[in-house]
Amino acid sequence: MFRIFSNLLLAVLMIGVISSVSFGYDAESWDDHPALQDFQLSEGDLPDVLYLVRTRGNLPNLSGITLHSQLDGLFLISGDEGTVLQLNLMGCSVFPIHRLERDQLSNPTRKWTELTETNPLVEQMVAQVNWEGISSKIQQLVDYETRFSMASNHFEVVDGLMDIFVSYSFTPTQFSYEYDGITLWNVVATQTGTVYPDSFIVVCGHFDSISNDPYVSAPGADDNGTGTATVLTVAEILSQYDFEYSIKYICFSGEEQGLKGSQAYAVWAAQNNLAIVGVLNFDMLGYWEPGVEADLEIEANESSEWFAQAILNAADLYTDASYELHVYNGAWWGDHASFWAEGYTAVNHEEAWDWGDPDFNPYYHSTSDLMTYIGEDFMVDNVRIAVAAIATLAVPLPVSGVNSFNSEVGFNHNLMGNPNPFTQTIEFNVTGLPQLQNARIAVYNLRGDIIQMLDVTLIDGKGNSQWTVDAASAIPLSSGAYFAVVEGLECSSVPLKIMYIH
Repeated sequence: MFRIFSNLLLAVLMIGVISSVSFGYDAESWDDHPALQDFQLSEGDLPDVLYLVRTRGNLPNLSGITLHSQLDGLFLISGDEGTVLQLNLMGCSVFPIHRLERDQLSNPTRKWTELTETNPLVEQMVAQVNWEGISSKIQQLVDYETRFSMASNHFEVVDGLMDIFVSYSFTPTQFSYEYDGITLWNVVATQTGTVYPDSFIVVCGHFDSISNDPYVSAPGADDNGTGTATVLTVAEILSQYDFEYSIKYICFSGEEQGLKGSQAYAVWAAQNNLAIVGVLNFDMLGYWEPGVEADLEIEANESSEWFAQAILNAADLYTDASYELHVYNGAWWGDHASFWAEGYTAVNHEEAWDWGDPDFNPYYHSTSDLMTYIGEDFMVDNVRIAVAAIATLAVPLPVSGVNSFNSEVGFNHNLMGNPNPFTQTIEFNVTGLPQLQNARIAVYNLRGDIIQMLDVTLIDGKGNSQWTVDAASAIPLSSGAYFAVVEGLECSSVPLKIMYIH
């Protein structure tokens, strides 16, 4: 069902979004479902659940499935879910589609007004993308040996992702859902906007992997270590800045079981009227075939085209990367489709459009999906597009009051705050200062006014101090962003952004 979002969401986006006529699908029959628009089908006796199967080559011969139609590299089948999902173990990708109500796919068509000048803050963010940072994240995921959602180390992988977000000064949460009688987890980290905190840009990719031996070896470097590393890199860089809109960074599980993690989250978001401005999904961004043009495939349905245009605008302004836009209502492969099914705007990013093309990774869903097949320059270009687009859409705000503290944009590894956002009390943790026995933490507002000074005793370079907001403070606090910094360091200390919610 189409959701009525807040007036802020529909009225703002000063960067160029306006409301226009609505666009939707009449999906009372399978004939009208957008995922099937190019298949020559009649309603007949089609079951309530069908599956799109993408594969390189022919569909494997598997007893118990019915083939209804096919296009190049795309097969429409039905069958028992357990049987159908065996195709994932045979080098295919399987995506379920369901009958939808008439208004479930309605979404307003909007327009993006092109930007012609760069923002220096966004330029700084894009400049921080590098292969060393990206490759280390992919390798960390590969080192689990498998990230199969049903494997015994699922919770270890989830905890590892939680720790990464914590290292970026987030307070991540685990989103649970049930599948096949067990509880699985998505990992969600939220960066609260200072102007429109109730309107969200969603940045996502699935972290699970699969192969022909998934419980033992499913390294998933490209599928989907590259997408997860993109989400983490964007979070690492953008967490050091302030934005008008909130950003949700989500790592989904259960994608290889048929988009289970993203479906559970998208349904929950719609039921709770979560105001999602748009979703950027990243899935397989790194494989490069020598001699083949390395270009990012950006995929949108018609009602999400405005969002795709914003992404392309940012790509052109801040990168030299190559890309190709596909506006196709039938692109129901990937976690973005879970949001399309709930009436949300969403765009998918992947390395190959046609799975028969030579630029499609021949090692996906196998034990050979390894780092050695990831193209360095191609991957860096794709992440730069992601950083530029998300920063542009979320609208960066200059940090006027604390700019003098950092001569360069960097990361504060000496100071963390928990919980963040906080409602009354926050605990600051200082680390990595073995040369000091004492330190002071200064808290500033956006104008640069000192709100609070805290003394910290350090042992082996570590210490902590709590700050409880005083309602009778000389400078009253309102909900919003503040900055904390460790004073007295020889080198510049990058301010830590904290969010106070009154």
